[in-house]
Amino acid sequence: MDKTNLKEEAVHGTVRFPLAVYRYEGEGEFAVKLHWHEETEIIFIKEGRFVIDINMQKYRLDSPALFFVGSGDIHGIYGEQGCRESAVVFDMKMLSFEHYDSVQHQLIGPLLKREVQLPAVVTQGDDIWEELAGGYEKMLEEAVRETPAARMKAKAYLLQMFACMYEDGKILHAGSIADYEEKKIENVKKVMAYIQANYGRRIANQDMAEVLGMNPQYFCRYFKRIMGKTPTEYINEVRIEKAAEYLYRTDRKVIDIAMECGYDNIGYFIRRFKEEKGVLPSEYRKSQNSVIKGQKGDRGKADKFI
Repeated sequence: MDKTNLKEEAVHGTVRFPLAVYRYEGEGEFAVKLHWHEETEIIFIKEGRFVIDINMQKYRLDSPALFFVGSGDIHGIYGEQGCRESAVVFDMKMLSFEHYDSVQHQLIGPLLKREVQLPAVVTQGDDIWEELAGGYEKMLEEAVRETPAARMKAKAYLLQMFACMYEDGKILHAGSIADYEEKKIENVKKVMAYIQANYGRRIANQDMAEVLGMNPQYFCRYFKRIMGKTPTEYINEVRIEKAAEYLYRTDRKVIDIAMECGYDNIGYFIRRFKEEKGVLPSEYRKSQNSVIKGQKGDRGKADKFI
């Protein structure tokens, strides 16, 4: 199974500077569905209460906090009303040195090879919080500018943050992750990739179970234990998200979008859509067409700066 079917399609930054900054300061709730990408991501929880899923583990924290998402990590973000957050998504290769040195050998190289891992979260109670949060804010300020000097400073602040975590012992060897946990993550990616590739047709539990070589009954229990929801619930989430994307990106009829997303009963589709989004499909299309959208994959109404 080619897990790249699940990868986020958004391009973060440019070839010349593979780093992008995103912010959310809306009035409503904030949600980014489970996804993964090759880039590293740093999320700054500035105000409000959040739940963040990283590799099937939930973190429930009040602001402020910094979350670190490594390359390939499955993650999702959920913020309560009135929350504020920002994120920087970047290709770790941008920090590599052309000439090999001890920093490349001990830190950047192992991070690229996933031999070491970043901490999932750093909070205000950590000794390095002030230095880390201050470095993040400075990095963000420079990253949104487009001059060579500003970009050089942004890279320097990123390196400073990694140096701070390395010195404090928060960058750990990946071998500390149990093989079973790694296997669970890879299994979830396979099933999610299968659903992403086949959401437009009927998907039976048998089909998904075969992807992992399990019997359907065990697979359903296994999936719910890891994801916290049934396979059917997750499939409906994916289909509704795809439908929502079609609604604001195209002028296609609602019934055609429903069929495209695997719903052959328009009434059931409308009911499911309202349960998930809180409005009817037609109302959703109108509301989205009135908003300037700068999205990161499923990142809701986040404002994109780079």
